[in-house]
Amino acid sequence: MLKCLLRSAGGLQLSEDVVPAAPDALRTHTYNVLIELWLDNIAENLPSIRSNGKPLEALPKRKNDPAICLAGGPSISRYSHLKLIEKSSWKHTVLSCDKTLVAALKHKIVPYAVASVDGSPAIAKFFSHKIVRKYAKEINATFNAMVHPSVTRSWNGDIYWFLNMIDALYTDDKKFNNKSITYILHVLTRRRASLISTIGNVGAFLLNLGFVLECDPLILVGYDFSEQVKYKSQAVYFNSFVEMYKQKFKDEKKARDKAAALHQVELNPDFGTFYLVNPIWKTYRDMLAKHIIESKKHIIQATGNGCLHTGAVKCSNFEAMPLKKALKKYN
Repeated sequence: MLKCLLRSAGGLQLSEDVVPAAPDALRTHTYNVLIELWLDNIAENLPSIRSNGKPLEALPKRKNDPAICLAGGPSISRYSHLKLIEKSSWKHTVLSCDKTLVAALKHKIVPYAVASVDGSPAIAKFFSHKIVRKYAKEINATFNAMVHPSVTRSWNGDIYWFLNMIDALYTDDKKFNNKSITYILHVLTRRRASLISTIGNVGAFLLNLGFVLECDPLILVGYDFSEQVKYKSQAVYFNSFVEMYKQKFKDEKKARDKAAALHQVELNPDFGTFYLVNPIWKTYRDMLAKHIIESKKHIIQATGNGCLHTGAVKCSNFEAMPLKKALKKYN
């Protein structure tokens, strides 16, 4: 069983006065909305996993090999990072999220592994392109057992399975909880879906995957945890915040004002760039920061922007570096 670092999937209710409660409330809202989809997806994937599924830890290690982790942040296209990687003729490991896979392949970047965490059927579009089918046999898919079966059907290469942590495997007094939903689902897969923290998003999962593969160092690209939009109302979580506040205040304008107040423009001190952020992105950042600090592994933030910066992640094993410099140093 892989080490689990995420202790809880629970959360608080939305509070008018306490802004930090908003991310917890949104996670709880997400769980309530999606749990039936997740379980239905697992049920569809279960026969394949139980019969011939391979657990994540069966994926061959890449010990001490430098690895680029490609997330899906706006900086990738904004700074032409894939073109830089292509020009560098990178010879080492690449781990890609589903969203970035097609663009990476078009730049002749063939990942060692691609990851998919989300249960939405919309994810299948990332695997339907003919260039993905062309290279699938050269790429290892690492799929959450909760991915939509349309994603599984669209992949014609090897699959290594895992389960994200829906709830805590251990009680507050550190006793193993065999009534945990996560543990029960793990057993249902005949333990062929490994247990691992996804930290709430596919990019962050790639970092944990890099730890599992024993890569060193891990170079982060597309890890913005923020947005580049002209208006706050265009931000990805804006409408979700509005809907939650509307339930509390029954007032559209007040709800929108509250949602807008949660979105702030900040400066990245490492690269001198600005980004739009909210408590959800900062929660993802803080969860990932905890993993980075506890890992003691060498992590290089080469995204060029966003709230995952050395001002927020203060430890000796984490540094920021322009991607061009990192490619030259570790290729």
